[in-house]
Amino acid sequence: MRVVQLVSAAVSILIASHCGAATFDVAVGQNSSGQAALAFNPPTLTIHVNDTVRFTNAGGVHNVDTYGASVTAFHCSDNCSSSNGPSSNAWVATVTFASAGTVTYHCDLHGTIVGSGAGATCSGMCGTISVLSSVPVRLQSFEVD
Repeated sequence: MRVVQLVSAAVSILIASHCGAATFDVAVGQNSSGQAALAFNPPTLTIHVNDTVRFTNAGGVHNVDTYGASVTAFHCSDNCSSSNGPSSNAWVATVTFASAGTVTYHCDLHGTIVGSGAGATCSGMCGTISVLSSVPVRLQSFEVD
């Protein structure tokens, strides 16, 4: 029985050390080749609840702004206040995603929103983040005769 408890404790520690939140980077004003463009690099991400995305202005006049029925709303450039318009500064903004769902964002100057609500689409400088719910890890203890 003692061996099973020790193995269970070791597995718990190992799992806990790998289940922390992660940080993902998105370059604003850069394409997938790393060149200046009216784009986000990468344009799509899949992350988990409590992960963070760090948006960095790679050059140009840009911001990141959500629209529609977003599970996590943000409007960032020099900071993430509600009235933060496009900026040419070398800004970095971080957003932590506390809820699962899909977040579509755009640059106010270079992205165009078509439609409204859940059916809205975006063309131009747009990006999408799919936030997956965290999967709980359940360990079961048992006795060995």
